[in-house]
Amino acid sequence: MKVAVVGSGVSGLAATWLLNEHSDHEVHLYEADNRPGGHANTVRFPSKQGVNVDSGFIVFNPCTYPNFLRFLKRYPEIPVAPTEMTFSVSRDHGKFEWAGDTIFTVFCQPRRLIDPNMWRMLYDVLRFNASAQRLVAQWNSGAVDLIGISIGEYLNKEGYSQSFQDNYLIPMTAAIWSTPPDKCALDFPARTLMQFMHNHHLLQITGKPSWLTIPGGSQQYVKTILSSLPDSQLYLSTPVTSIRNNGSSLELATSSGQTSTYDHVILACHSDTALSILRTGGDVTKDEETILGMFEWNKNAVVVHNDIQLMPKARSAWSCWNYLTYSEVDEKGNRQANRDRVSLTYGMNDLQHISEKEHGPVLVTLNPPFEPASNFGRYSYDHPVLDGKAVQAQNLMSQIQGKRNISYAGAYLKYGFHEDGFTSGLLAATAYAPALKPTVHLPFDIQYAEDRAGKGSCGTYHSTGSSAGIVAWLALFFDILEYTGLRGVVGFVLGTGLACIVRVLSICGFNLEL
Repeated sequence: MKVAVVGSGVSGLAATWLLNEHSDHEVHLYEADNRPGGHANTVRFPSKQGVNVDSGFIVFNPCTYPNFLRFLKRYPEIPVAPTEMTFSVSRDHGKFEWAGDTIFTVFCQPRRLIDPNMWRMLYDVLRFNASAQRLVAQWNSGAVDLIGISIGEYLNKEGYSQSFQDNYLIPMTAAIWSTPPDKCALDFPARTLMQFMHNHHLLQITGKPSWLTIPGGSQQYVKTILSSLPDSQLYLSTPVTSIRNNGSSLELATSSGQTSTYDHVILACHSDTALSILRTGGDVTKDEETILGMFEWNKNAVVVHNDIQLMPKARSAWSCWNYLTYSEVDEKGNRQANRDRVSLTYGMNDLQHISEKEHGPVLVTLNPPFEPASNFGRYSYDHPVLDGKAVQAQNLMSQIQGKRNISYAGAYLKYGFHEDGFTSGLLAATAYAPALKPTVHLPFDIQYAEDRAGKGSCGTYHSTGSSAGIVAWLALFFDILEYTGLRGVVGFVLGTGLACIVRVLSICGFNLEL
């Protein structure tokens, strides 16, 4: 069969690779941009010697990227190397900072040792991790359900502190999904978020998975896939404008007015682009209109630079991921965390093994709050807004997948990561396309990260009965502290003691702004 793949991001590349190399079908790949790869965008950093650096997709791990990693292992010429994955938060140009690498980086600002909000945040982190792991275990056994409750509602109901939300959970979720907190963080379904954090080992203090990167850039895997696709079947700078169903075939039109006929089309583009293409074709169905229209997207700017002003002020807080945020004054005069944008600086020296001695600081900042002193390239990436409405739409996609000889692929159909996009591309060429599947020969069985979570196959974490028991007892311990009021008593005593210390230090001439 003759198949068109629209979009050359990771989803379109996965579908193209599978159909081109492991089936009898003829595949044609369309891309609106002048380069293939989507978020797999390797650029040249203009240091004295020059070095390749990724500006979009950077890291992955063996736990939650099983299919993408098995694809890479088939091509030993694509290098894979271990890397670090550390996280920091810097607010108001360094007035408040912490990093999660060690206890010393958590308190990279010594004055935070006498900040009651900092201690409350750490308490809530431990409490949330234990309680969420217990809830996940209870869901899996059918003992409890939180369907319909957002994470914001859950946090308010359970009395989590504002410090925990503003300085830990919201920065982490906003950084993971590159989406402003006010668009998704607190509206995200509690069950989905906790299950995601469990699958990705974010609820653990120890035993976290190792992380990997592709030295020299992710474009290497893009080139590998396209090297076996005939040039006549790759169409760059060729936006697809419409698809019209002619019964047994599909007529695809491009912006140049050229039309081609295909037996099947895989829309491996963003949902809004797919919907626009179907609308222009004139025969979009009600289900397609409704379901695809439920997804929203957030546009982000990315700048490659070397300006360390976009890193934490404390050098000890420098991490691989550095969340930058600012406070704003509400109508009551209270300073609150700014939730309408996400800014994040990636420390590429550590992430991609780039020598700082040879190349200086190599930084990539998502939505910089101010223009860096240097600008070696600006790029734009769209990320899905994974709110409750998006999760609902994901559950409805089966109503349109494979219908009218059209299947859909994209990271937006799961958690928004490279693995999700890669896996969806494989599915769009097999499970979602029954007419194609019989002659497609998958070189490996498709695996899902949620099926591997905690099973030891990730190499670093194995959930045993004893560890599950410890988590359950720890969660119960926090329950006792909360429901008996002991946490409030201890907090009052600790807060009073810290206030006295601050007062004494102030009298002694130490100006401590907490």
